[in-house]
Amino acid sequence: MGTVNSLGGLLPGREGQPSDSLPKYERTTFDYVIIGVGYLFMPLGLVLALIRLIGTHYKNYRKAVNHSLLYHVFVGGFVQMMGFVLFGIFSTGIDTTTLIMMLILFALALLLPASAFAKGAAKARFRFSQLANNYVYLITDERIRYTGNLADRTGQSESDVNRDLEYLRKYGVLDSGLLFSEGTDAPPPPQSRAAFSAAGGQQPPYQPPRPQQQPKSVRCPGCGAQNTVSPDQPKSCDYCGTTISYS
Repeated sequence: MGTVNSLGGLLPGREGQPSDSLPKYERTTFDYVIIGVGYLFMPLGLVLALIRLIGTHYKNYRKAVNHSLLYHVFVGGFVQMMGFVLFGIFSTGIDTTTLIMMLILFALALLLPASAFAKGAAKARFRFSQLANNYVYLITDERIRYTGNLADRTGQSESDVNRDLEYLRKYGVLDSGLLFSEGTDAPPPPQSRAAFSAAGGQQPPYQPPRPQQQPKSVRCPGCGAQNTVSPDQPKSCDYCGTTISYS
């Protein structure tokens, strides 16, 4: 196993929730390009945002960013439509009723989805923060070092766990010296654990198996004749009919 610091995996000097040091949104250069295109030409921005979502949404830490991209694209579309409306006002003199109807229409078509994506981004950020805090608890407090066990405890796949742990190391939430093993750390069989506990933590003494009882010759208490009797199978005397037991 890797070297663990005094806090068992959490870097010294950290306070509050372990996920506090994670970025709100980890955006790449391509993400900023998508946002810019979304405010300039929404249809192209929407296509790029969907391509980004399809290619990265399987990563837990990308889900909030992908929702945020779609939020900016739809807000950018609303801004563009408002620009067209203002141009129409000054060029053709749109009346007030038509202006209000267009504002309501654009708000329903663009701002409502934008609001939904904003809420989705906030929920995704909260869920990943909770997941990150859960990872830190399981690793530092319960000393789990198997990705399969972490997957079972968090409800994630093992590949998700590996990606999440690498992300937490990247931002210093977990010590980079921590090492994890694939699979699960299987507990001992229940019978072995019970025997070990019953012996006060000591291995129970070896007990040889009992010898198997064999048929034997027994004297009849009635007539004195010898009869062969099997274990746990009383029989009647062959001569006088008296019941004879094995013992």
